[in-house]
Amino acid sequence: MHVPDGFLSPVVTIPAWGAAAPLWYWSVRRNFGASATETLPVIGSLTALAFVVQGLMIPVPGGTSAHLTGVAILAILYNPGVAFVCESLVLLLQALFFGAGGFTVLGVNALAMGLLGPGAAWLCYRALRGISATGAAFLGAYVGVQVATLAVALVLGLQHRLDPAYMPVPFEVTAVAMMAPSLTVLGVVEGLYTLATVALLRRARLLGAG
Repeated sequence: MHVPDGFLSPVVTIPAWGAAAPLWYWSVRRNFGASATETLPVIGSLTALAFVVQGLMIPVPGGTSAHLTGVAILAILYNPGVAFVCESLVLLLQALFFGAGGFTVLGVNALAMGLLGPGAAWLCYRALRGISATGAAFLGAYVGVQVATLAVALVLGLQHRLDPAYMPVPFEVTAVAMMAPSLTVLGVVEGLYTLATVALLRRARLLGAG
């Protein structure tokens, strides 16, 4: 659900950068200091996997694409701040080397895919893990994808209201085109990806059994 460069005006992108920048600074300072040395190999590996799975993008009407994110697991295993920094790095690399998304819209994409989506996954997981950790992880990842997708659709819809010259497709079309595959396929696959990755980490003894 990347937003490409050219679909959002500075009226939207500049405030997004303004909101994202202090959150990047705070998240890096809080989560990637000297105390994080032992967790960095796992975090780096999960970030690399996210980079790979997000490269499989399906263009949809409305100026964006549908794909997995692969970062809900970072929020579930660590916290949303870790997911935010790692996803922002993935988005930056994709914009610089593959033309996916873009630099001007990095703040928007990072807030939607790196913070709101993983944040929702983290909240859902923490609310339900006492009932079933497996079910909570699956549902958290599913909900996280929906929140990220809806956030991108809402931003594109806002841009259409502000200036249709930048974003000619109305919100109704964008929302349906994005949410339909997200609700029916992508969310389920994201949940299964999260469960499979947790199982793999436990098998490799890089994650506790809790």
